Amino acid sequence: MRGSPSMVSEPSNQHHGRTTEKMQRLLLIEDQAVFRECLALLLEWRTGLSSVQARSLAEAQSILSGTKDKPACVIVDVDLPNGDGIELLEQLRGLPVLALMTDQSLERHARALEAGADEVLTMAVPADRIADAVRRLVGG
Repeated sequence: MRGSPSMVSEPSNQHHGRTTEKMQRLLLIEDQAVFRECLALLLEWRTGLSSVQARSLAEAQSILSGTKDKPACVIVDVDLPNGDGIELLEQLRGLPVLALMTDQSLERHARALEAGADEVLTMAVPADRIADAVRRLVGG
């Protein structure tokens, strides 16, 4: 029904020839605005998933507690300056989680996996690898 309130409030989602009623969303937690915004645009283009963005652990926790709709995937910069991203991973158990870190230490990667990340990548990887990981995590 054209113009009905539910149709107006739902985002249009036509991506690579497929249409869905409601767009799934990512939760992207990253303090660096330029990287966060560029990654959000790339992921929407490559995966068809829009994102809700958080600049801090506190903002992410507020977003998660303020909605009953769970994100399709959570992308966490575990090196946030205002808290321990590894601790946040433990709170996200049960959700598909991709941890991003600047550190290439195998010990830190193992800690992130133990804390609940499904996959861990360094921020130095090509953005296409991040998009591929998100697609795997959401099952697409």
